Amino acid sequence: MKYRLICILMCLGIFLSVNAQGNPGNDKEFINELESKTSNIQTITCKFTQTQSLSVLSSNVSKKGVFYYQRPEKILLSFNDGDYIKMTSEDFQMKNGDKINEMKVESNPMLRELKNILSACMTGEIMNSTKDFNHELKKEELKYTIIMTPKKKRVASKIKEIMLEFDRRNMCLNKMRMTQPNGDYTLYEFLDKEFNKQIKQFDKQ
Repeated sequence: MKYRLICILMCLGIFLSVNAQGNPGNDKEFINELESKTSNIQTITCKFTQTQSLSVLSSNVSKKGVFYYQRPEKILLSFNDGDYIKMTSEDFQMKNGDKINEMKVESNPMLRELKNILSACMTGEIMNSTKDFNHELKKEELKYTIIMTPKKKRVASKIKEIMLEFDRRNMCLNKMRMTQPNGDYTLYEFLDKEFNKQIKQFDKQ
């Protein structure tokens, strides 16, 4: 579970810094549009729904909450049931029920890579991105859709593909689905986004 949640958080950074492996023309247009529409965004606050489809369960499991992002390296997923996932440039913290797990970012290679990705994607250094995924980019009138597939066997043993859907009005993430090799998936949907709103929740957790 911890690995899965960390991978999900990595996707939140990766979605702004996908390495160009698809159509170069479309990739360049996507990156230019992304940079122009997100350069002035300092914070993001929105509702989210997490839906898990697991082969061992007869029905999907859904949880709701609020997502917070603040430049350059602060992320908080606050679930309505009191659980949360919080990350800053130095610390990673996850609450699941009565248990809280904490670790230093610099002591964990995966979290350290996440920090570097987030820094790169939010400061405009888009091409200094992860090279562990290939991708296919589809452009439509109102959205971009990216399908990412891992290159490394270690990652592919955990993740079959990642789907990212962006709203072209503001180039922010609308949906993210991570599918495992056995077909199980976790879907995140981000709704009612507010930009550049003061966030105090990072100090409350």
